Amino acid sequence: MKTHRDVMEAWFERVWTQQDASAIDEMFVPDGKARGLGPNVLIGPEGFKQFHSALCSLLSEFVITIDKSVESGEWISAVCSLRAKDRKSGAAVLMTGSVMIRIVDEKLTEGYNHWDFIGLFTQLGLLPSGTFEKALSGERVY
Repeated sequence: MKTHRDVMEAWFERVWTQQDASAIDEMFVPDGKARGLGPNVLIGPEGFKQFHSALCSLLSEFVITIDKSVESGEWISAVCSLRAKDRKSGAAVLMTGSVMIRIVDEKLTEGYNHWDFIGLFTQLGLLPSGTFEKALSGERVY
């Protein structure tokens, strides 16, 4: 039987590195919920595929590593690093984050995601440089 870390690593490899959207259907239960990937909860493979498609349109050459992880029952919590390339410029980007995933029968059923999208979008030139610092100081970012 695979560990939860094995399942997560397979998910990262197939869904992101290989950009295989069919793996989402295989590895994410139909009524699964993914939180933290936008303003709404993503429900099931179809909901997740919309997010996957949008991120894949911005980035290529994904490599996601699990830097630290802890497993307890059906849950795995992990600190991760995403390295990829900006599709427009080819520049390398790095985003860090953490996930808490519930896995049942080697399938993802529920996920809580906390990724540094502000940092990623700043690296991609989609947000002004210093966005985080300006917002933290109370300055409006335009």
